[in-house]
Amino acid sequence: MRKYRITNITGIGVLKILISSLFFLLVNISFAEDMRYYDVEVVIIENLSKKSKMSENWPLQVNLVQPENTVQLGQPVLSEWLPKDVDLKSSYKLLKASNYQLTQKVEQISESTTQRVIFHTAWRQPGLDKKLALPIHFKREVPATPVVEAINNSEQTSEDGDSITNSTPLILEGILRVTLARYLHLEAELTLQDKLPEVENSDNPFSALDNQSERNDIEKQGVIHFKQKRNRIRSNELHYLDHPALSILIQVTPYEKPEDLALKTTAN
Repeated sequence: MRKYRITNITGIGVLKILISSLFFLLVNISFAEDMRYYDVEVVIIENLSKKSKMSENWPLQVNLVQPENTVQLGQPVLSEWLPKDVDLKSSYKLLKASNYQLTQKVEQISESTTQRVIFHTAWRQPGLDKKLALPIHFKREVPATPVVEAINNSEQTSEDGDSITNSTPLILEGILRVTLARYLHLEAELTLQDKLPEVENSDNPFSALDNQSERNDIEKQGVIHFKQKRNRIRSNELHYLDHPALSILIQVTPYEKPEDLALKTTAN
């Protein structure tokens, strides 16, 4: 009798384990199917007005702090950084230019004499909350800022009356993170600064700053710093983040897998 009871209890225990395992399996499958993915397209715009840029005193140095798990734009993401139910193929992958939706906006801006596009990119990512969503880091060299023609020549000449020439390339660096709670949210931090001159045969990359004229040129502008958050970003809508020197256009579009679109088409 005692042996029978032990066997019976063991059987019930095994049944409970099987039921629990099945439950968690179904939950995980449900989470995987419910995971939403988004195409994030970003356009970074430089304001060419010298007056606007001089409206603030920019810091001489800004170091962007990258969290430990940061995706380098265009590089593979590590699987251990993401939940197990996330599809790596649809996580923080660059999109081809043929998938861009803001190309027409970029073309319109290119015709402007007061603004120019200095960066345009797009990627696909899962909709994750603030604890799980990964920030994206990028660093790019962009051509020197063109001189804007003004009605008077006050923006065209230096204090000594010499014409201003813009030949120094700029370095654009940024950290962007899109998170999902009840709404989509964007955290953005950018810096734009003159590229430091290359110094040959020197172990100190900042030795160019020992040159007084080089240092004066860099200190005149400083490091343009952009740091903003935008809450309640609605998908399929174009959002604009304004700033005296830099601006961001962002559009987040829900991504639907081809098989899901095929099912919708068949149902209709």
